[in-house]
Parts: sequence; C-alpha cells; structure tokens
Amino acid sequence: MLTDVSLEVGLAAVLERITPLAGEAVPLLQALNRIAARDLSAARDLPSHRQSSMDGYALHGDDLGQRDNFTLQKCLRNGEWPDAPLLPGQAVGVVTGGPLPEGTGAVAVQESVTVQGEQLFLAVPPRLGANIKLPGEDFLAGDLLAKAGARLDPGLLAVLAAFGTGEVFVYRRPQVAILSLGNEIVPGHMLPLPGQLWDSNGPLLAALAMGDGAEVVSVAVAGDSCTGGVRERMSELLEQADLLLTVGGGAFGICDHALAELQGIGTEILFWGVDIKPGSHSGAAVWRSKPVLSLSGNPAACAVGYYLLAAPVIRSFQGLNPYLERVTAVCIDDFPRSGGPRRFLRALAACRDTGWQVTLQPGQKNSMLRSLVGCNALVELPAGHQPLQPGSPVSVLLLH
Repeated sequence: MLTDVSLEVGLAAVLERITPLAGEAVPLLQALNRIAARDLSAARDLPSHRQSSMDGYALHGDDLGQRDNFTLQKCLRNGEWPDAPLLPGQAVGVVTGGPLPEGTGAVAVQESVTVQGEQLFLAVPPRLGANIKLPGEDFLAGDLLAKAGARLDPGLLAVLAAFGTGEVFVYRRPQVAILSLGNEIVPGHMLPLPGQLWDSNGPLLAALAMGDGAEVVSVAVAGDSCTGGVRERMSELLEQADLLLTVGGGAFGICDHALAELQGIGTEILFWGVDIKPGSHSGAAVWRSKPVLSLSGNPAACAVGYYLLAAPVIRSFQGLNPYLERVTAVCIDDFPRSGGPRRFLRALAACRDTGWQVTLQPGQKNSMLRSLVGCNALVELPAGHQPLQPGSPVSVLLLH
C-alpha cells in the first residue's frame, strides 16, 4: 500500500483501473449532456436537395441579368414539391427551406419584386446562385458529426434530429453511492441529538457527481453501526454502484476507521494519504474491480478530494478526458500563509478582456462550507509556497 503519495501518483493508481462503461441506446430527447459512445456520422447530404434560403421567387438561370418581367406559374407552399421544371421567362414562388424547381438559377427575395396578376416584375436582379442552399451545404454524407466521447449539446442534438435520429448510443451513466462514516452524522430527515450534525457532505457529493453525469444510487450515513454493520453496508452499496465514495474516518485518530473498514471487506488498498491540503486524508481502494474513494469529512477537504480524485474517475467511466483544464490567471486577492504541502484554494475564475482573473472565496478553512458557494476553480499553490500577493500569476484548475 502506498502512503502519503503525490496527487499524480495517487490519481494514476486509480485511473489505470478504470475502463469506460458499456454503451446504451437512449431516446434523442433524453440524450442531452450524455457522452457519445460511438463516432456519429452524417447518413446523407444535408440538405438532400436544393432549397430556397428565403421566401421569394425562383428564376431560371438563363434569365439572370437578361430580363425583369416574368410569368408567374405557381406558388409552392410548405411541404409541396415542384411538379415541373422551371423554363426561361417563368417564375415560381418558393418558401424558406422549400425545394426548388429544376432549372432555378437564383431566388429573388419577395421584397425585390412586384406581382400584378400572373406577371412578376423584378426591381433588383439577383446574382447567380443567390438565396439557394445546395445539397450537402450543411453536411455531406459521411461527414463526421462528433467523435466518441463528445458531449451531446443542444446543437448536436438538433443536427441528429435533422437526420431523423430517434436514439443515440451513449456511455452508461456511472452509478455512484455515497456513505458518510462518522457516528455523529445524521440524514436531513432526522433531528440531531446534542453532538450530532446533519449530513452536508453527502448531498454535496451527490450534486457534484450528478453534475459530472453520474447517477447517484444512494446517499447514506453509517450512524452508530457496529463494525460488521458498516462493512455490510459498504458491500451492499458496492453491489449497486460502479463507484463508492466514503466520507470521513480517513485519518488515524481514535474514531477514524475508514481504512480498517475497507480492509475488512477485502478491498485492495491502492494508496492512503495524499500530500495536498486540504484533502490529505484521502485514500483509494478496489473491491472486485470497483473503485472506492475515501474522502475527508471536512467539507472543503471533501470537495477538493472530489474534484481531484472522484471527478476524474467519473469522467473516465464516460470515456472523457479525466483531467481538469488548467489556465494561468491573475489573483486579485492575497493569501498570507506560506510553506506547507501543495495547497488548493477555492476560488471564482472569470475570463476578462485582459485574460483570466481569479478571486479567492471567503472561508478557506477546511471545516467551512462558505468557500464552496459559487466556487468554479481551484488555485494551486506549490509546496513551500510564499505568501500570495494581489496581482500575482497563479495556476488555476477550472471546475466547470
């Protein structure tokens, strides 16, 4: 078992055990933000035929620049298909997105013509090809729409719908179970007794996991279960889930039993302890090929542990790049502390005209929830860092 590892070593030890989950077909309207498990390609040209891009009148190519009056043959309505080719001297009314008669050289917008009975008079002649969408102008048959691992955003769903796609093959959502180990933690529906606390880490982790595309199957607390009871609960949750997150008990105090509980159910301990702050009392194990991550019970440390260890696992399960995006930003605030291990400060990052800027969230103590409200970034300070001065460049991990 590795102890007090670097973040990179610990994360690598977990990720090398993760393979993307199996794919499943889901209805298109349920696929928003799901991750494509296969490459998606255009089944045909889009559009499949020449279309008008404006409401107006189709004119023959031989007439462009040669005449300004035409015989109006008919006006096509939405959903109608031309029943005859367009001949020189003729005009046919067309609608936006509607098919064009054979022989059309351009579409004159309706604002540029005057219609008197069956005669059409042109004020401004269109250029050849004006207001015509060509077959395959948007996509050609065989074009790659998205690679496996692409997130299905509204635009991509619209493209798939335009090809008549009814369902999409996506990675299955990782199923995550959460278990708080502290005897003093009670669920929100219970009234705490003196010395007890409502569970906030469980809902925090559930929300974060769902935001990363996971399905949360359980948010539980161990309460005052005996050792055997906690192990039985762990085993039950691992039967249901792809990933188990335990909260608290990762240190070596008199009430810290997370390591012993995991060893008691036969897990392979990958590492215990990470050389970062907050979140040093984190560990990882594997139970029958399923990962277990032990996170700190302090709220800020729990969140940092999730961002740096659990979120990469959830992304890897979905075939995504596990690593957070890193940028360099100017820090607006100071941070007077110095020295110690590698540190991650909760922050709010924004991209300005001059580049990335970041402000530190209030309440940077490990035990405080305040810094998590509105947090969208982590400022990383190296081990042994000096006090941070306002205006200093810093390395920032973007969380969303």
